[in-house]
Amino acid sequence: MTKKELRKEMKQKLQALPKEQFKAEGVLAAKRLVSTGLWKKYDKVLIYLSMPDELDTSALLEAAFREGKEVYAPKVESDTGMRFFRVTPDSSSWVVGAFDIREPAGKEADVFQFSSGPVLVISPGLAFDRSGKRMGRGKGFYDRFYEKLFNESPDSKICALCMSNAIVNDVPTDQYDRAVNAICTKDEFIEVEA
Repeated sequence: MTKKELRKEMKQKLQALPKEQFKAEGVLAAKRLVSTGLWKKYDKVLIYLSMPDELDTSALLEAAFREGKEVYAPKVESDTGMRFFRVTPDSSSWVVGAFDIREPAGKEADVFQFSSGPVLVISPGLAFDRSGKRMGRGKGFYDRFYEKLFNESPDSKICALCMSNAIVNDVPTDQYDRAVNAICTKDEFIEVEA
């Protein structure tokens, strides 16, 4: 199956699910992830903010705030890029941004610095396989971000947080696609061998 075919199939699968399932699975996946050593190892986390057809990350965001982690969220700034900004539970740190999802207000003083040490990135995606291959939405925002991050901070890790039906047998990739280090769903936590 080509990337284009798999992307289309996964979008259809996700759009067919009841909206409340994204929140319910998000709560269970967050509980599973916060109990892992991977989550506990990092004081800084970069968490995606979910679109309507993505696993809801609200519960994980709340857990990170409760635990006192330094939390960053993405802000799409152009057709080719995004940056992560520090966020707090304070509602004044948020705006409605691209794709009608919540984004950080984006104050320059709060921008994530690539050289600030290792972080755990909670990654979105349409499909993943058990070897850690990831298929995003085709815009390349995360792949470009990962390239910069791992050049500056090679000890960072990526954990996919996804719906249980997003794990497939094989994800087609190219040279720009970076694999994830772990995958977490409501049902399982998979650490990928390096």
